[in-house]
Amino acid sequence: MSDGHRKMRRTRLRGLAVAGCLLAPAAVSAQSDLSGDGLSVSGQFDFGLRSYLDDGRYAGQSDAGAQVFFGTTVNATMPLGTGQVVLQFSASADTDGARDAFNLQRAYYTRSFGDWDLLAGMNVDTWGVAESRSVLNVLNPQDGTDVIYGGDFVGTPMINASYYSDFGTFSAYALTGFVEPVSPGASSRLRAPVPVADGQAVYQEGDGRHLDFAFRWRNNFALGDGALDVAASYFNGTSRTPVGLLGCAPTGGVTDATCDAVNAAVVDAFRSGDPAVSSVRDLFDQLADLPEDVVEQAVQQVSAIPGLGIVPYYQHIQQGGLSAVYARGDLQLRTELAFTKPDNMDGYWSGVVGGDYTFHGIGPADASLTLVAEYLWDDRSTRAPSVLFGNDLFLGLNLFLNDSRDTAIRLGGFHDLDSDAQLFQLSASTRLNDAVRLDLTALHVRADGWSDPLSFVDRDSFVELKISTYF
Repeated sequence: MSDGHRKMRRTRLRGLAVAGCLLAPAAVSAQSDLSGDGLSVSGQFDFGLRSYLDDGRYAGQSDAGAQVFFGTTVNATMPLGTGQVVLQFSASADTDGARDAFNLQRAYYTRSFGDWDLLAGMNVDTWGVAESRSVLNVLNPQDGTDVIYGGDFVGTPMINASYYSDFGTFSAYALTGFVEPVSPGASSRLRAPVPVADGQAVYQEGDGRHLDFAFRWRNNFALGDGALDVAASYFNGTSRTPVGLLGCAPTGGVTDATCDAVNAAVVDAFRSGDPAVSSVRDLFDQLADLPEDVVEQAVQQVSAIPGLGIVPYYQHIQQGGLSAVYARGDLQLRTELAFTKPDNMDGYWSGVVGGDYTFHGIGPADASLTLVAEYLWDDRSTRAPSVLFGNDLFLGLNLFLNDSRDTAIRLGGFHDLDSDAQLFQLSASTRLNDAVRLDLTALHVRADGWSDPLSFVDRDSFVELKISTYF
Protein backbone atom coordinates (compact mmCIF):
# COMPACT_ATOMS: atom_id res chain seq x y z
CA MET A 1 0.00 0.00 0.00
CA SER A 2 1.56 3.29 -1.09
CA ASP A 3 1.58 6.46 0.98
CA GLY A 4 -1.23 7.83 -1.17
CA HIS A 5 -3.28 4.68 -0.71
CA ARG A 6 -2.62 4.81 3.01
CA LYS A 7 -4.00 8.35 3.17
CA MET A 8 -6.93 7.28 1.01
CA ARG A 9 -7.70 4.44 3.42
CA ARG A 10 -7.69 6.83 6.38
CA THR A 11 -9.92 9.23 4.40
CA ARG A 12 -12.34 6.41 3.63
CA LEU A 13 -12.35 5.40 7.29
CA ARG A 14 -13.23 8.95 8.34
CA GLY A 15 -15.91 8.98 5.67
CA LEU A 16 -17.38 5.75 7.06
CA ALA A 17 -17.29 7.14 10.59
CA VAL A 18 -19.08 10.33 9.58
CA ALA A 19 -21.54 8.40 7.41
CA GLY A 20 -22.27 6.10 10.33
CA CYS A 21 -23.18 9.07 12.49
CA LEU A 22 -25.40 10.47 9.74
CA LEU A 23 -27.15 7.13 9.25
CA ALA A 24 -28.61 7.26 12.75
CA PRO A 25 -31.36 9.81 11.86
CA ALA A 26 -32.21 7.69 8.82
CA ALA A 27 -32.55 4.67 11.10
CA VAL A 28 -34.99 6.58 13.31
CA SER A 29 -36.98 7.58 10.22
CA ALA A 30 -36.97 3.97 9.03
CA GLN A 31 -38.42 2.87 12.33
CA SER A 32 -41.35 5.25 11.87
CA ASP A 33 -41.95 3.99 8.33
CA LEU A 34 -41.65 0.28 9.13
CA SER A 35 -42.93 0.12 12.72
CA GLY A 36 -45.94 -1.81 11.47
CA ASP A 37 -43.57 -4.55 10.24
CA GLY A 38 -42.08 -5.01 13.70
CA LEU A 39 -38.90 -2.97 13.20
CA SER A 40 -37.43 -1.72 16.47
CA VAL A 41 -34.61 0.85 16.45
CA SER A 42 -32.72 2.38 19.37
CA GLY A 43 -29.37 4.03 19.85
CA GLN A 44 -27.51 7.12 20.95
CA PHE A 45 -25.59 10.17 19.75
CA ASP A 46 -22.42 11.20 21.61
CA PHE A 47 -20.63 14.52 21.67
CA GLY A 48 -17.73 15.39 23.95
CA LEU A 49 -14.34 16.83 24.75
CA ARG A 50 -11.22 14.90 25.71
CA SER A 51 -8.37 16.94 27.19
CA TYR A 52 -4.87 15.46 27.42
CA LEU A 53 -2.84 16.85 30.31
CA ASP A 54 0.59 16.64 28.63
CA ASP A 55 2.06 17.10 25.17
CA GLY A 56 2.41 13.90 23.16
CA ARG A 57 5.82 12.25 23.36
CA TYR A 58 6.00 10.91 19.81
CA ALA A 59 6.12 12.42 16.34
CA GLY A 60 2.67 13.24 14.99
CA GLN A 61 0.89 13.31 18.35
CA SER A 62 -1.09 16.30 19.56
CA ASP A 63 -0.07 18.78 22.22
CA ALA A 64 -1.85 19.10 25.55
CA GLY A 65 -5.39 20.41 25.24
CA ALA A 66 -8.90 19.47 24.25
CA GLN A 67 -10.08 17.40 21.28
CA VAL A 68 -13.67 17.35 20.09
CA PHE A 69 -15.19 13.96 19.31
CA PHE A 70 -18.57 12.63 18.32
CA GLY A 71 -20.09 9.24 17.72
CA THR A 72 -23.20 7.15 17.43
CA THR A 73 -24.47 3.65 18.12
CA VAL A 74 -27.52 2.16 16.42
CA ASN A 75 -29.33 -1.06 17.35
CA ALA A 76 -32.14 -2.53 15.27
CA THR A 77 -34.18 -5.73 15.30
CA MET A 78 -36.86 -6.96 12.94
CA PRO A 79 -38.72 -10.26 12.75
CA LEU A 80 -38.15 -12.30 9.59
CA GLY A 81 -40.19 -15.44 9.19
CA THR A 82 -39.88 -17.45 12.39
CA GLY A 83 -36.57 -15.78 13.26
CA GLN A 84 -35.15 -12.33 13.76
CA VAL A 85 -32.65 -10.01 12.05
CA VAL A 86 -30.34 -8.06 14.38
CA LEU A 87 -28.21 -5.06 13.38
CA GLN A 88 -25.77 -3.04 15.50
CA PHE A 89 -23.11 -0.60 14.38
CA SER A 90 -21.10 2.20 15.95
CA ALA A 91 -19.06 5.05 14.52
CA SER A 92 -16.77 7.67 16.03
CA ALA A 93 -14.53 10.51 14.88
CA ASP A 94 -12.49 13.30 16.44
CA THR A 95 -10.74 16.48 15.35
CA ASP A 96 -7.33 14.78 15.02
CA GLY A 97 -8.59 11.73 13.18
CA ALA A 98 -7.01 9.53 15.86
CA ARG A 99 -10.29 7.90 16.91
CA ASP A 100 -11.99 7.57 13.53
CA ALA A 101 -13.68 4.18 13.39
CA PHE A 102 -16.69 2.41 11.93
CA ASN A 103 -17.59 -0.92 13.49
CA LEU A 104 -20.29 -3.26 12.25
CA GLN A 105 -20.64 -5.29 15.41
CA ARG A 106 -23.77 -7.29 14.65
CA ALA A 107 -25.62 -8.07 11.43
CA TYR A 108 -27.08 -11.55 11.74
CA TYR A 109 -30.13 -13.73 11.42
CA THR A 110 -31.10 -15.94 14.37
CA ARG A 111 -33.76 -18.57 14.81
CA SER A 112 -34.74 -21.12 17.45
CA PHE A 113 -35.61 -24.75 16.77
CA GLY A 114 -36.85 -26.36 19.98
CA ASP A 115 -33.73 -26.82 22.10
CA TRP A 116 -31.50 -25.32 19.40
CA ASP A 117 -30.53 -21.75 18.52
CA LEU A 118 -28.91 -20.94 15.17
CA LEU A 119 -27.14 -17.68 14.30
CA ALA A 120 -25.49 -16.66 11.02
CA GLY A 121 -23.78 -13.36 10.24
CA MET A 122 -21.59 -10.76 11.95
CA ASN A 123 -21.60 -11.02 15.74
CA VAL A 124 -19.75 -10.23 18.95
CA ASP A 125 -19.69 -13.04 21.52
CA THR A 126 -17.67 -12.53 24.71
CA TRP A 127 -16.85 -15.23 27.27
CA GLY A 128 -15.06 -13.26 29.99
CA VAL A 129 -16.37 -12.93 33.55
CA ALA A 130 -13.66 -10.75 35.12
CA GLU A 131 -14.19 -7.08 36.03
CA SER A 132 -10.72 -5.82 35.06
CA ARG A 133 -9.55 -7.66 31.93
CA SER A 134 -10.45 -10.99 30.35
CA VAL A 135 -8.18 -13.72 28.97
CA LEU A 136 -11.05 -15.65 27.33
CA ASN A 137 -12.48 -13.26 24.73
CA VAL A 138 -10.86 -14.87 21.67
CA LEU A 139 -13.60 -14.68 19.02
CA ASN A 140 -13.45 -10.95 18.30
CA PRO A 141 -10.58 -8.47 17.89
CA GLN A 142 -10.76 -5.14 19.71
CA ASP A 143 -10.88 -1.72 18.11
CA GLY A 144 -7.39 -0.24 18.51
CA THR A 145 -8.28 3.47 18.75
CA ASP A 146 -8.43 3.34 22.56
CA VAL A 147 -6.32 0.28 23.34
CA ILE A 148 -5.52 0.82 27.01
CA TYR A 149 -8.83 2.26 28.06
CA GLY A 150 -10.63 -0.57 26.33
CA GLY A 151 -11.86 -0.46 22.74
CA ASP A 152 -15.08 -1.98 21.43
CA PHE A 153 -15.05 -5.51 20.09
CA VAL A 154 -15.18 -5.80 16.31
CA GLY A 155 -17.81 -7.99 14.68
CA THR A 156 -16.67 -11.34 13.25
CA PRO A 157 -18.56 -13.31 10.56
CA MET A 158 -19.67 -16.61 12.08
CA ILE A 159 -22.14 -19.43 12.18
CA ASN A 160 -23.11 -20.36 15.74
CA ALA A 161 -25.27 -23.28 16.86
CA SER A 162 -26.24 -23.74 20.53
CA TYR A 163 -28.00 -26.72 22.12
CA TYR A 164 -29.71 -26.39 25.52
CA SER A 165 -29.94 -29.51 27.68
CA ASP A 166 -30.12 -30.66 31.29
CA PHE A 167 -26.34 -31.05 31.12
CA GLY A 168 -25.74 -27.43 30.13
CA THR A 169 -25.50 -25.34 26.98
CA PHE A 170 -23.27 -26.65 24.18
CA SER A 171 -22.18 -24.09 21.57
CA ALA A 172 -20.21 -24.58 18.35
CA TYR A 173 -18.77 -21.76 16.23
CA ALA A 174 -17.48 -21.65 12.66
CA LEU A 175 -15.71 -18.32 12.14
CA THR A 176 -15.81 -17.75 8.41
CA GLY A 177 -13.60 -14.66 8.15
CA PHE A 178 -11.47 -12.12 9.92
CA VAL A 179 -12.06 -8.37 10.18
CA GLU A 180 -8.86 -6.49 10.85
CA PRO A 181 -9.49 -3.86 13.55
CA VAL A 182 -8.63 -0.18 13.23
CA SER A 183 -5.09 0.40 14.51
CA PRO A 184 -3.77 3.54 16.19
CA GLY A 185 -2.11 5.84 13.68
CA ALA A 186 0.71 8.35 14.10
CA SER A 187 -1.66 10.99 15.54
CA SER A 188 -3.15 8.59 18.11
CA ARG A 189 -2.42 8.80 21.81
CA LEU A 190 -2.12 5.70 23.99
CA ARG A 191 0.15 3.90 21.54
CA ALA A 192 3.67 2.52 21.25
CA PRO A 193 6.55 4.80 20.11
CA VAL A 194 6.24 3.40 16.59
CA PRO A 195 2.78 3.51 14.95
CA VAL A 196 1.18 0.48 13.38
CA ALA A 197 1.99 0.08 9.68
CA ASP A 198 -1.41 0.52 8.08
CA GLY A 199 -2.31 -2.21 5.60
CA GLN A 200 0.76 -4.34 6.40
CA ALA A 201 -0.83 -7.07 8.54
CA VAL A 202 0.54 -10.57 7.96
CA TYR A 203 -1.34 -13.80 8.73
CA GLN A 204 0.30 -17.08 9.51
CA GLU A 205 -2.52 -18.77 7.61
CA GLY A 206 -3.62 -17.10 4.39
CA ASP A 207 -5.00 -13.57 4.43
CA GLY A 208 -7.51 -13.86 7.25
CA ARG A 209 -10.04 -15.97 5.34
CA HIS A 210 -9.01 -19.17 7.11
CA LEU A 211 -11.92 -21.04 8.69
CA ASP A 212 -11.62 -21.06 12.50
CA PHE A 213 -13.51 -23.19 15.02
CA ALA A 214 -14.56 -22.80 18.64
CA PHE A 215 -16.58 -24.81 21.13
CA ARG A 216 -18.00 -23.89 24.54
CA TRP A 217 -19.94 -25.63 27.30
CA ARG A 218 -21.67 -23.76 30.11
CA ASN A 219 -23.77 -24.88 33.06
CA ASN A 220 -24.81 -23.72 36.53
CA PHE A 221 -25.29 -25.61 39.77
CA ALA A 222 -26.56 -24.99 43.26
CA LEU A 223 -23.62 -25.09 45.68
CA GLY A 224 -24.33 -24.69 49.37
CA ASP A 225 -26.27 -21.46 49.88
CA GLY A 226 -25.08 -20.06 46.54
CA ALA A 227 -24.87 -20.83 42.83
CA LEU A 228 -21.90 -21.83 40.67
CA ASP A 229 -21.70 -20.94 36.97
CA VAL A 230 -18.94 -22.76 35.07
CA ALA A 231 -17.83 -22.78 31.44
CA ALA A 232 -15.15 -24.53 29.38
CA SER A 233 -14.04 -23.43 25.92
CA TYR A 234 -11.73 -24.37 23.06
CA PHE A 235 -10.58 -22.17 20.16
CA ASN A 236 -8.56 -23.19 17.09
CA GLY A 237 -7.72 -20.51 14.53
CA THR A 238 -6.21 -17.10 13.89
CA SER A 239 -5.44 -15.17 17.06
CA ARG A 240 -7.45 -11.95 17.32
CA THR A 241 -4.46 -10.29 19.05
CA PRO A 242 -1.34 -9.86 16.87
CA VAL A 243 2.33 -9.94 17.71
CA GLY A 244 3.79 -6.50 16.95
CA LEU A 245 6.98 -6.82 14.88
CA LEU A 246 9.27 -3.89 14.14
CA GLY A 247 9.21 -3.56 10.37
CA CYS A 248 8.48 -1.25 7.47
CA ALA A 249 5.64 1.24 6.99
CA PRO A 250 4.95 2.80 3.56
CA THR A 251 5.42 6.41 4.71
CA GLY A 252 7.93 9.17 4.09
CA GLY A 253 8.59 8.07 0.52
CA VAL A 254 9.10 4.40 1.33
CA THR A 255 7.28 2.37 -1.32
CA ASP A 256 4.80 -0.40 -0.87
CA ALA A 257 7.06 -2.83 -2.74
CA THR A 258 9.96 -2.07 -0.40
CA CYS A 259 7.82 -2.67 2.67
CA ASP A 260 6.42 -5.91 1.26
CA ALA A 261 9.93 -7.26 0.81
CA VAL A 262 11.23 -6.03 4.19
CA ASN A 263 8.22 -7.23 6.16
CA ALA A 264 8.22 -10.63 4.48
CA ALA A 265 11.85 -11.07 5.57
CA VAL A 266 11.05 -9.88 9.11
CA VAL A 267 8.15 -12.30 9.47
CA ASP A 268 10.15 -15.23 8.03
CA ALA A 269 12.96 -14.53 10.49
CA PHE A 270 10.50 -14.32 13.39
CA ARG A 271 8.91 -17.62 12.42
CA SER A 272 12.32 -19.28 12.33
CA GLY A 273 13.12 -18.00 15.85
CA ASP A 274 15.84 -15.53 14.84
CA PRO A 275 16.68 -13.61 18.07
CA ALA A 276 17.72 -10.56 16.03
CA VAL A 277 14.07 -9.91 15.11
CA SER A 278 12.42 -7.73 17.75
CA SER A 279 8.81 -7.61 18.78
CA VAL A 280 7.45 -4.56 20.55
CA ARG A 281 7.64 -6.46 23.83
CA ASP A 282 11.40 -6.89 23.36
CA LEU A 283 11.79 -3.10 23.57
CA PHE A 284 10.62 -3.06 27.17
CA ASP A 285 13.30 -5.48 28.34
CA GLN A 286 16.07 -3.86 26.30
CA LEU A 287 15.33 -0.32 27.50
CA ALA A 288 14.80 -1.09 31.18
CA ASP A 289 18.51 -1.05 32.07
CA LEU A 290 19.41 2.18 30.23
CA PRO A 291 19.46 5.69 31.81
CA GLU A 292 16.05 7.35 31.62
CA ASP A 293 17.24 10.47 29.77
CA VAL A 294 18.94 8.32 27.13
CA VAL A 295 15.80 6.29 26.58
CA GLU A 296 13.62 9.41 26.48
CA GLN A 297 15.69 10.90 23.69
CA ALA A 298 15.97 7.61 21.83
CA VAL A 299 12.25 6.84 21.72
CA GLN A 300 11.45 10.34 20.48
CA GLN A 301 13.99 9.98 17.69
CA VAL A 302 12.83 6.48 16.77
CA SER A 303 9.19 7.65 16.58
CA ALA A 304 10.16 10.16 13.87
CA ILE A 305 12.00 7.70 11.60
CA PRO A 306 10.13 7.56 8.26
CA GLY A 307 9.29 4.11 7.04
CA LEU A 308 9.44 2.46 10.48
CA GLY A 309 6.28 0.80 11.73
CA ILE A 310 4.79 -2.03 13.73
CA VAL A 311 3.75 -4.96 11.54
CA PRO A 312 0.78 -6.88 13.02
CA TYR A 313 1.49 -10.61 12.73
CA TYR A 314 -1.55 -12.80 13.41
CA GLN A 315 -0.50 -16.25 14.58
CA HIS A 316 -2.46 -19.48 14.41
CA ILE A 317 -3.23 -20.57 17.98
CA GLN A 318 -5.12 -23.10 20.03
CA GLN A 319 -6.58 -22.01 23.35
CA GLY A 320 -8.34 -23.94 26.09
CA GLY A 321 -10.23 -21.89 28.65
CA LEU A 322 -12.15 -22.25 31.89
CA SER A 323 -14.26 -19.77 33.84
CA ALA A 324 -16.16 -20.06 37.11
CA VAL A 325 -18.38 -17.65 39.04
CA TYR A 326 -19.70 -18.43 42.52
CA ALA A 327 -22.41 -16.11 43.91
CA ARG A 328 -23.74 -16.20 47.43
CA GLY A 329 -25.82 -13.26 48.61
CA ASP A 330 -23.74 -10.09 48.17
CA LEU A 331 -20.50 -12.00 47.58
CA GLN A 332 -19.24 -13.04 44.16
CA LEU A 333 -16.04 -14.99 43.49
CA ARG A 334 -14.77 -15.56 39.94
CA THR A 335 -11.84 -16.84 37.97
CA GLU A 336 -10.66 -17.17 34.38
CA LEU A 337 -7.90 -19.51 33.25
CA ALA A 338 -6.50 -20.02 29.74
CA PHE A 339 -3.71 -22.01 28.13
CA THR A 340 -2.67 -20.66 24.72
CA LYS A 341 -0.45 -22.55 22.27
CA PRO A 342 0.79 -20.69 19.17
CA ASP A 343 2.02 -22.88 16.32
CA ASN A 344 5.74 -23.72 16.54
CA MET A 345 6.11 -21.91 19.88
CA ASP A 346 5.81 -22.70 23.56
CA GLY A 347 2.41 -22.35 25.13
CA TYR A 348 1.65 -20.08 28.07
CA TRP A 349 -0.83 -19.71 30.93
CA SER A 350 -2.83 -16.61 31.78
CA GLY A 351 -5.62 -15.93 34.20
CA VAL A 352 -7.63 -13.69 36.48
CA VAL A 353 -8.86 -14.52 39.97
CA GLY A 354 -10.81 -12.38 42.42
CA GLY A 355 -14.27 -11.22 43.31
CA ASP A 356 -16.41 -8.49 44.79
CA TYR A 357 -18.70 -7.73 47.72
CA THR A 358 -21.67 -5.34 47.67
CA PHE A 359 -22.87 -3.25 50.61
CA HIS A 360 -26.46 -1.99 50.47
CA GLY A 361 -28.43 0.76 52.21
CA ILE A 362 -25.56 3.24 52.48
CA GLY A 363 -26.55 6.77 53.58
CA PRO A 364 -29.91 8.49 53.26
CA ALA A 365 -30.05 7.74 49.51
CA ASP A 366 -29.91 3.97 50.17
CA ALA A 367 -26.88 3.68 47.87
CA SER A 368 -25.00 0.47 47.12
CA LEU A 369 -21.21 0.10 47.08
CA THR A 370 -19.34 -2.78 45.43
CA LEU A 371 -15.67 -3.38 46.29
CA VAL A 372 -13.67 -5.33 43.70
CA ALA A 373 -10.29 -7.08 43.92
CA GLU A 374 -8.65 -9.18 41.19
CA TYR A 375 -5.20 -10.55 40.46
CA LEU A 376 -4.03 -10.88 36.83
CA TRP A 377 -1.10 -13.01 35.69
CA ASP A 378 0.44 -14.07 32.40
CA ASP A 379 3.64 -16.05 31.77
CA ARG A 380 3.93 -15.56 27.99
CA SER A 381 7.32 -14.97 26.36
CA THR A 382 8.30 -11.90 24.38
CA ARG A 383 7.47 -13.80 21.19
CA ALA A 384 3.76 -13.72 22.05
CA PRO A 385 1.43 -10.69 21.71
CA SER A 386 2.12 -7.86 24.14
CA VAL A 387 0.31 -7.85 27.45
CA LEU A 388 0.01 -4.86 29.76
CA PHE A 389 -1.13 -6.69 32.86
CA GLY A 390 1.04 -9.76 33.39
CA ASN A 391 1.51 -9.61 37.18
CA ASP A 392 -0.92 -6.97 38.40
CA LEU A 393 -3.38 -6.29 41.17
CA PHE A 394 -6.67 -4.58 40.31
CA LEU A 395 -8.74 -2.79 42.96
CA GLY A 396 -12.01 -1.05 42.21
CA LEU A 397 -15.20 0.33 43.65
CA ASN A 398 -18.60 0.89 42.06
CA LEU A 399 -20.99 3.29 43.78
CA PHE A 400 -24.64 3.40 42.70
CA LEU A 401 -26.71 6.13 44.35
CA ASN A 402 -30.00 4.46 43.35
CA ASP A 403 -31.51 7.87 42.67
CA SER A 404 -33.95 9.00 39.97
CA ARG A 405 -31.00 10.02 37.74
CA ASP A 406 -29.24 6.61 37.84
CA THR A 407 -26.07 8.25 39.13
CA ALA A 408 -23.06 5.93 39.25
CA ILE A 409 -19.36 6.36 40.06
CA ARG A 410 -16.72 3.78 39.20
CA LEU A 411 -13.06 3.88 40.20
CA GLY A 412 -10.46 1.26 39.34
CA GLY A 413 -6.70 0.96 39.48
CA PHE A 414 -4.03 -1.48 38.27
CA HIS A 415 -0.77 -1.86 40.17
CA ASP A 416 2.10 -3.75 38.55
CA LEU A 417 3.74 -5.93 41.19
CA ASP A 418 7.05 -6.03 39.25
CA SER A 419 7.60 -2.40 38.22
CA ASP A 420 5.16 -0.49 40.50
CA ALA A 421 3.61 1.17 37.42
CA GLN A 422 0.00 2.19 37.98
CA LEU A 423 -3.04 2.96 35.86
CA PHE A 424 -6.17 4.58 37.33
CA GLN A 425 -9.58 4.85 35.69
CA LEU A 426 -12.51 6.97 36.87
CA SER A 427 -15.98 7.22 35.38
CA ALA A 428 -19.05 9.02 36.67
CA SER A 429 -22.43 9.29 34.97
CA THR A 430 -25.86 10.73 35.62
CA ARG A 431 -29.03 11.33 33.61
CA LEU A 432 -30.03 14.93 32.92
CA ASN A 433 -33.48 13.79 31.77
CA ASP A 434 -35.09 10.67 30.29
CA ALA A 435 -33.13 10.97 27.03
CA VAL A 436 -29.84 12.67 27.94
CA ARG A 437 -26.90 11.36 29.99
CA LEU A 438 -23.70 13.11 31.11
CA ASP A 439 -20.47 11.10 31.55
CA LEU A 440 -17.15 12.14 33.07
CA THR A 441 -14.15 9.91 32.43
CA ALA A 442 -10.52 10.23 33.51
CA LEU A 443 -7.42 8.10 33.04
CA HIS A 444 -4.06 8.59 34.75
CA VAL A 445 -0.87 6.61 34.10
CA ARG A 446 2.11 6.62 36.44
CA ALA A 447 5.30 4.77 35.50
CA ASP A 448 8.81 5.29 36.89
CA GLY A 449 11.57 4.35 34.49
CA TRP A 450 11.11 2.18 31.40
CA SER A 451 10.67 -1.27 32.89
CA ASP A 452 6.94 -1.47 32.16
CA PRO A 453 4.93 -1.08 28.92
CA LEU A 454 2.86 1.65 30.61
CA SER A 455 5.95 3.89 30.55
CA PHE A 456 5.34 4.48 26.84
CA VAL A 457 1.97 6.14 27.56
CA ASP A 458 2.69 7.97 30.81
CA ARG A 459 2.10 11.32 29.04
CA ASP A 460 -1.34 10.30 27.86
CA SER A 461 -3.42 10.92 30.98
CA PHE A 462 -6.71 12.65 30.10
CA VAL A 463 -10.06 13.94 31.31
CA GLU A 464 -13.13 13.48 29.12
CA LEU A 465 -16.65 14.93 29.26
CA LYS A 466 -19.37 13.39 27.10
CA ILE A 467 -23.04 14.07 26.62
CA SER A 468 -25.22 11.37 25.09
CA THR A 469 -28.77 11.59 23.82
CA TYR A 470 -30.79 8.39 23.39
CA PHE A 471 -33.51 7.56 20.92
